[in-house]
Amino acid sequence: MKTYFFSLSFKALFFSALALLALSCSKTTEKIGDGLLSDGDYIGVGYTDTLEIVCHSELIDTMATRGLGTVLLGSMLDPVMGRTDASIYTQLHLSSTNQDFGEEVVVDSIVLQLGLTGYYGDTTTMQTAHVYALADSMNTTENYYQFSEIITDPIDLANGYQFYPHPKTYHSVTGTDTVTQPIIRIPLSNSFGTYLATLGSSAYASPDAFKEAFFGLKICCESVTQDGAICYITPTTNNLTQLQIYYHESPSDPRPMRYYYYITSEEAYFNQYQHDYSLGSTEFVQQVVNGTAELGQDQLYLQSMGGVRAVLSFPNLSHLTDTLSANSHLIINEAKLIFPASPTLSDSSLYSPPAALALLNINNDGGTSLLQDYYEGSSYYGGSYSNTNENVTFRIAEHLQKVVMGRQECQGLYVTIAGASYNAQRWIVAGPNADNGLRCQIKYSIIKE
Repeated sequence: MKTYFFSLSFKALFFSALALLALSCSKTTEKIGDGLLSDGDYIGVGYTDTLEIVCHSELIDTMATRGLGTVLLGSMLDPVMGRTDASIYTQLHLSSTNQDFGEEVVVDSIVLQLGLTGYYGDTTTMQTAHVYALADSMNTTENYYQFSEIITDPIDLANGYQFYPHPKTYHSVTGTDTVTQPIIRIPLSNSFGTYLATLGSSAYASPDAFKEAFFGLKICCESVTQDGAICYITPTTNNLTQLQIYYHESPSDPRPMRYYYYITSEEAYFNQYQHDYSLGSTEFVQQVVNGTAELGQDQLYLQSMGGVRAVLSFPNLSHLTDTLSANSHLIINEAKLIFPASPTLSDSSLYSPPAALALLNINNDGGTSLLQDYYEGSSYYGGSYSNTNENVTFRIAEHLQKVVMGRQECQGLYVTIAGASYNAQRWIVAGPNADNGLRCQIKYSIIKE
């Protein structure tokens, strides 16, 4: 990596342009602007990619996971970052009010159907589902986070049902229905269906009345001992994600009936993520769990699901102005912050790189804010993963300019996976000490008054 600097006489450039103009005109040009700039005035142009970056990875302590458009379910054992279990807590919505199942209702079956839109990890590993009834109510106005928990009844309504996620299987036939998107169908205990069907008319008077009579469900999977995957579920696509009761109104009534419950934005639901980082690689545990921050100079770790983020700082940024004279100014024309994929771990077949990263400024009070460059638009700002270059690049010239000028408070930057609350991705970044590792390429000008 190198630092370059060279100077251009502004006056020379100015009059060279005038000379070319004179050659293209038939009239004699006058010395327009002559004397406005002294011989000592110039613009200096420089480049550096050796700006010191100090960085490490750390655990994310708080992440909101309520009301997401995608929720996660499953268990995955990552050879680098350990095991992660993703569970869902949710209330249920009535498909219709004033439901009457009949005084002699017979429940044939009850199935929890989940709309599957994707996955992360190895879907060839068997997953064991557990479903529990909540023993306490959820609050539609309360915030829920990756560590939030609600007590449950001890009975597993799914009886340890085992399944393989099939995210590419379409046109599933269930009864007389053809489902044209991938689904997971978890059969539940018939006694649970009978319980719901015999709650009484008052419980089915309104959606709110039902939530008071039945608090909701916890859906989770048993921790895997190898591989595994996290499934992406659409909670509010009510023609896919449903709790379905199949029943007869009485033993003598042959007509098959069906009633279902689903989830809307009016219900409280959230993801819970539990991590066992002790099962991760030695290097990961040393840096992220034991806090050996200097290891971040070699390799950084990023993980969604309320997992791991990176912290960056530029301790010598102010030194860019050390050589300026009293009447000179530093202008940062371009600054590219480049995050390359680590070459030491090529496991992208199971753990694909994230679509994008997110970058946040750390304010003096510990809060965060978006960088000013973000508002220039994604085509300028960047942040998306490049399959060609196997890296992610951000343009942060305006941010660094304000920091250098003392107009932006900054205690460093947080780097996370974009959408970290609702996707299961992770990524490993080559640190500043690695060949072609994390770096900031800066082009700047020095303007002398």
